[in-house]
Amino acid sequence: MPFSPLFVILKIGKVYAMKNIKEDSNELFQAAHLTILLTYSIFSIILIAESLLMNWEKWPLFAIAGGVVLSWFLHFHQALNDKSRLWIYSGLTMFTFFFYGSHSTSVFDTVAVMSVVIILYTMTGMKNLITCLQIVYYVTLGYGLGLLWSEGTEFDSLIISRAILHFAVITAVSCIARVIIDKWTFVLNRSKNEIENLTDATNRLNDFLANVSHEIRTPVNAVIGLTGICIDEETDEKKLTNLKAVKDAGRRVAEQIGDILDYSEIDRKQLTNNYEDYMLSSVLNDLVSELRPYKPENIELIIDVEPAIPSVLNSDVSKLRKILHHLLLNGLKYTRSGGVYVRISMEKETYGINLLIEVTDTGIGMTEEEVERINDRFYQADSGRSRQGGGLGIGMSIVNGFVASLGGFMMVNSTPNVGTTVKVSIPQKVTDPESCMSVNHRESLCLGAYLHFDKFENPVVREYYNIMVRNIVSGLGVQMHRVDNVENLKKLMDTVRLTHLFVAEEEYTAAKDYLENISSNMVIVVVAGSDFRLPANSKARIMEKPFYCFPVVTVLNSDPNDDRNAEATMFCRGVRALVVDDEPMNLTVARNIFTRYGMIVTSAISGQEAIDLCREKDYDIIFMDHMMPGMDGVEAMKRINVERAKMRSYIPIVALTANAVSTAKEMFLSEGFDGFVSKPIEIVELERVIKKVLPQAMITYEYPNAGGEENVPENENQQEEDTGSGSGIFEIFEPESEETETSQPIKIEGFREAMENLGIEVETGLKYCMDDEEFYKSVLTEYINDSTEKKVNLEKFYKEGDLKNYTIAVHALKSTSKMLGIMGLSEQARSLEMAAKEGDSGFIDANHARLMEDYTSITDGIRRVLEG
Repeated sequence: MPFSPLFVILKIGKVYAMKNIKEDSNELFQAAHLTILLTYSIFSIILIAESLLMNWEKWPLFAIAGGVVLSWFLHFHQALNDKSRLWIYSGLTMFTFFFYGSHSTSVFDTVAVMSVVIILYTMTGMKNLITCLQIVYYVTLGYGLGLLWSEGTEFDSLIISRAILHFAVITAVSCIARVIIDKWTFVLNRSKNEIENLTDATNRLNDFLANVSHEIRTPVNAVIGLTGICIDEETDEKKLTNLKAVKDAGRRVAEQIGDILDYSEIDRKQLTNNYEDYMLSSVLNDLVSELRPYKPENIELIIDVEPAIPSVLNSDVSKLRKILHHLLLNGLKYTRSGGVYVRISMEKETYGINLLIEVTDTGIGMTEEEVERINDRFYQADSGRSRQGGGLGIGMSIVNGFVASLGGFMMVNSTPNVGTTVKVSIPQKVTDPESCMSVNHRESLCLGAYLHFDKFENPVVREYYNIMVRNIVSGLGVQMHRVDNVENLKKLMDTVRLTHLFVAEEEYTAAKDYLENISSNMVIVVVAGSDFRLPANSKARIMEKPFYCFPVVTVLNSDPNDDRNAEATMFCRGVRALVVDDEPMNLTVARNIFTRYGMIVTSAISGQEAIDLCREKDYDIIFMDHMMPGMDGVEAMKRINVERAKMRSYIPIVALTANAVSTAKEMFLSEGFDGFVSKPIEIVELERVIKKVLPQAMITYEYPNAGGEENVPENENQQEEDTGSGSGIFEIFEPESEETETSQPIKIEGFREAMENLGIEVETGLKYCMDDEEFYKSVLTEYINDSTEKKVNLEKFYKEGDLKNYTIAVHALKSTSKMLGIMGLSEQARSLEMAAKEGDSGFIDANHARLMEDYTSITDGIRRVLEG
């Protein structure tokens, strides 16, 4: 059979079916316990009634009734193990049977009762119980015959023949029961062996998939990356169209590889949740960017977010992002006209909130049967509906698996030819309860909307837009006046002074001259598609579709009186900055970011070195990490402030740390820091803090057409003299433009290809380095320079059995490798980190050497590429 996703699904399906056989057999034996207990109880009740009618002995009745009560008590409380309870039920049943057969009137009635009991006990699969029942019957029959003899009953041929016949019947029934048990045990053992073989084969297949996925991703990422370069350089429209098609195909293949691996983990029940703090705004912004290539031009995507949702939540953000991705992609895929409406809201709970996601489309819908089978693991693998929409048909299975893993649930309602609504609820912890969106000076805002929703033919889409706009306005507590034609807009302008006007693309085109004339009095935002362009010298802004709350909030929080601030680039030329961090790679990233603002940057790797430098030099701002060996950032900050206070000078100190929760921010500010920026550094937040702590005279804005060369200080690209201790101090050089212009275009293509041949996902690393290839190369250099010390530490901790420090070391390797796109090594380090946390020394012993070999191979390969 050729290797394909279908092959994988069928293979996993066979294992799943065999597992069902085993589960069904276990359920059968467990059901035998309850069946025996019920039968014993009914038999006991009938026997008690007969005893009272026949005036038999009374004392055994109390024992029989007590046995029934005891049995049900053990059953409901699940006392003892299953086998022990079964033996107790059986012993009580045998006692009750003996009491029944010990009366002369019942001697020849017991054969039918015992035959039924033996047949029931066949379900237990325990031949020794059958033997015990057989012996009890023989004893009871012998006792009954002795009783008849003692009462003077004549043993004629009829009685003797009946006794022999009953003896033979029970013997035959017992033999048949044993044969049935033997056959059933044989079938189960054979099935068990097949299950083990298939499970082993599937595990090896899944391991193969995990390994080969990295091999497949390497050429796929090369296709995507190199095609992107060609797209940027190509001018021929026909070739450009073909190149974009190639890139889209590569991206789909990469996504399908990820889907297969996700599906495999769900099927094997090996999902692990990695909880972390996240902001819903960031998740949605990334998601919208991912889905834009999939959205047809004639389909509207409307995203409606409840403003009261907390700004920072805690969950497995990777799974949440994939859940949203698959739900929205399914809606877009199966919608031919109309739109997809996404509503994200919340319900407060004692543990935090339930995040409610509702995705409604106006697509082809599903029948009741399809809705019932939507969570069937293999239903969509050969579904005509799935083939109609393309893809592997496992998206909803992945969503269902991820939702269940996060402790949530999913509901689906659908009507054929009307649409589908999928509702998901996922528990979330709240890190920062502040609203996920808020506007500054809302009392001074007055919004206008020139949005003609009647242009949409589908009335449901019109209603979606109306709901979304109402929720934005009511949630943010701002005023909005909506008009649907130019005449009403002019009347509105005569009566209301607007601060912002949101205009749809078609409406702007129809009233372009009028809107440009009034753009000097307000911020005009055109909500348009990716191909829309404003005319030259236009004062309006473009907000790329979809139109939803977070881009709106960004616009509202900008300065309405200076529409160029959003386009201007902020500089802090000549500002002397000290960056303190014990991780060299973090220093490399921070240095690169701050030098882009024109700052003169010095770095230190400890709190003590920062104090020493502040004694010798003057700095305008300090960025201080928190967790450092020896003296931490808080203590260093306080010592610097004390010494500066004696000198009657002041340096703003900003906490630069990976601890991004709101309580951490409050703690740092209460300790005495002037600002707080979390890592990885978000440019918007960084600039907000810089504007707050630096004097306005140190901050300038430059525009794309304004040049700005004359403002560059002469010493910007010169090395600041180092008068510190020397150890761990790094001085910054700006890369000279001549080197960049002559060397970069020649080597970039070969560099990417060489790196991807090493299995490194260059695009991932570039994203971390803000798409700056030279910056990426410098971080790679830091990575290989640090590797020698890291290898020594890893070997030391491994040999000493120091699992605590070994965990820290492989965690650092996992994180830095992942940031640079070295995904294979990162995954190896992750596995060892989990093993170290669990104390699994066997796994570490089996995989440590391979990690070290691959680590050495990767760093040697990177070194050859960079030196070549």
